[in-house]
Amino acid sequence: MFNWLLQNLVGIFGILVGGFIAYHVYFLSERIGLKDRLAHKDEIIRRVEPILQQISKGINRDAELINVKKYFNHYPNSNDENRHGLTYIKGELKALRFDGIEFFTAVKEVYKKPNGRLTLDKTNGQREEFNIFEVGIIPYEWVEYIDPRGDEFSYRPQFFVKFKGLFKTPYKYVTYYKESSVYHEGSDPLDMKYGRVDLT
Repeated sequence: MFNWLLQNLVGIFGILVGGFIAYHVYFLSERIGLKDRLAHKDEIIRRVEPILQQISKGINRDAELINVKKYFNHYPNSNDENRHGLTYIKGELKALRFDGIEFFTAVKEVYKKPNGRLTLDKTNGQREEFNIFEVGIIPYEWVEYIDPRGDEFSYRPQFFVKFKGLFKTPYKYVTYYKESSVYHEGSDPLDMKYGRVDLT
């Protein structure tokens, strides 16, 4: 009886020690992971900020978003879509956010519903209110590398990213903006040129 009790106590103690070690290993790996992710984010921001400064001085916003899974085997000769998406797409750099980099992707027409809410869906009786900009967000951790100079095929900044977002694009999600009517060119920060639009 005593041996059975001792064996069970040793087993329970082993489980507790194992759980304690596993918890601390996991906690340490999460801390290291967060530190690495923040360092990567800082590096990406450091590379993008000079490009944004050039844009504020009138340089074109055009950038090339290159699919890291297809770069060595397909770029620049083939831009056919496969299970990994396209090889590259054009984007227009907008701004840096806390969770990623914003790129203009399209211009859309927005309509007002009878209840006053805005929508992209046109139905009878709705009139177009204004145009809005569709903006895609690429998370910092999806950006592998940035070449601000580009190459002999693009002559514009190249963002090497994972195409694992919406419809095999590099965009995790999209949001919408309209141009501000109170923005002062030259004195206001560039990002204040656009205000967020909520759609239903």
